Amino acid sequence: MLAALASLVSPASAQADDALVRLFSDLGARRERHARFAERKFSTLLKAPIESSGTLIFRAPDILEKLTSEPQRESVRIEGNTVTYEGAPVRGRTQRRTFALSEAPLLAALIESLRATLAGDLPALRRHYQVSWIAPQTAQEWQVSLVPRDRSLLEAVSRVVLRGAGSELGAVEIVEANGDLTLLNITPLAASAAPPKK
Repeated sequence: MLAALASLVSPASAQADDALVRLFSDLGARRERHARFAERKFSTLLKAPIESSGTLIFRAPDILEKLTSEPQRESVRIEGNTVTYEGAPVRGRTQRRTFALSEAPLLAALIESLRATLAGDLPALRRHYQVSWIAPQTAQEWQVSLVPRDRSLLEAVSRVVLRGAGSELGAVEIVEANGDLTLLNITPLAASAAPPKK
């Protein structure tokens, strides 16, 4: 009986793993990406979601920038283990803070889920998460489910769902253990529309 079940499960599992490997190979082929983002954070403590929008920039292997333009200007740049935050000016002075990503384990795991995906680094992603392929509706669409491996992270985040089409990441859904939800929609920018390099 077990052998019969294994023969039914194994081919599907192998196909899913092959699909993941192909997807991450396609994602890793792009060394730089620019996109618009629209983020909505839903909380049981709030009557309405918190919304923000701006630009995302990724440069392989490990530079990720989130430049928020609405509702106020702020930026977060992660390069390797260093996070640099710049907030909106207060009394004419720009708020600026730098810290190590390793000092914020929850943020680190969530950032790695995005960086590893954009870099096409499936082994790095699997160090932090159980990665599962979700059968897509069409040949071009894809969905990947991430469940944290670390217990302390799992107590904060139930799962992360990545959605996209072809070699583009289109959405990130973060479901927290307390029921809060963050939806990040991503729209790729053409090279001509991308902001200039710093």
